[in-house]
Amino acid sequence: MRHGKREMRKNYAPFVAGMVTMVLLIGLISASFAANSDSKPQPSGGAEPAQIGVGVFLKQQIAPGETLTTEKGGTAPKVLAYADSKGETHYYIEAAAVAELFDVTDGVNFHEEANQLEFGAKGRKLRDKEGNLTGEQDWSPISASAQRHDFNLYNFTDKNGATVISSEGFATTGSAGITVNSHSNGRGEDLEQQKETWARHKSILSAKPEYGKTLGMYTEVDPAEMNLGSISGRSMDGREFQDEYEIEHTFAFTGLLGKYAAITIENTGESEAAINVHRLNAVGAGGAAFSGIYLPAGEKITRVFRIDENKPLENQLQVRATPLGPGGVSVKLTAEQYRS
Repeated sequence: MRHGKREMRKNYAPFVAGMVTMVLLIGLISASFAANSDSKPQPSGGAEPAQIGVGVFLKQQIAPGETLTTEKGGTAPKVLAYADSKGETHYYIEAAAVAELFDVTDGVNFHEEANQLEFGAKGRKLRDKEGNLTGEQDWSPISASAQRHDFNLYNFTDKNGATVISSEGFATTGSAGITVNSHSNGRGEDLEQQKETWARHKSILSAKPEYGKTLGMYTEVDPAEMNLGSISGRSMDGREFQDEYEIEHTFAFTGLLGKYAAITIENTGESEAAINVHRLNAVGAGGAAFSGIYLPAGEKITRVFRIDENKPLENQLQVRATPLGPGGVSVKLTAEQYRS
């Protein structure tokens, strides 16, 4: 059972994901303005680069006339203007710019077989037995599904090539009659196997966070940079969570309350714990991780993130704690914001 995912947040309200998803379903955004209300000259023929900017919650994300650079070095305008047969001007945002604008997992990709743009999905390049690229792509779903859900999902391929999805900890029988038990962090293993798993997990962790790493609107910094006298809000105050395998909680901070987000994690369990912090995408289930650390029993750490208020959609931070020894995992979490 996971803890914290369904708890109500008291002081920090995440931005409305439904609004963003609805916009993305349009595929490409077209903002229309009547000719008599548009003070700029109408395009004379066809689509033209539009000399207007684009903002999200009044924070500019695309500057007037801004272009993007392709992998081959070409350039293209991010916003186009097009006059319809009635003289109204329509504005179109380039698809990759839309994905970046609304913080979509995996961006936008062209699904050639389906002949459509995919927001939040990405084809995986297939290789043969020798490891050489075949030129084909696999678009079947994987564990990092673009849908939000409350389960860890894992997949395997049966002998017929079919992808079978399983929830963590549950046995799944594929079409070929193969039964697979999905588990992580030692669950389903005997004690000696668990010890090996915990040791292997700890070997990739650090004792301290890596300062200066930037993901989305957050840059992790030394807590000494933050003025403790400038506290502006607290959404969680020493709340304790316990679980045999994993604790996960997502916080949504806001630049309106100041420049710093601080999360304090105290290990109240019997064993060391692995502490990971992810910056989640606004749309989709993906994200990217800040440095993972190990936290000894009885100790605590405050991880501080400087906020870039010009990226208001990228405001979710997820804390995940897993045990590195017997006795499960137990932590106290405090989440605060500071102005300076």
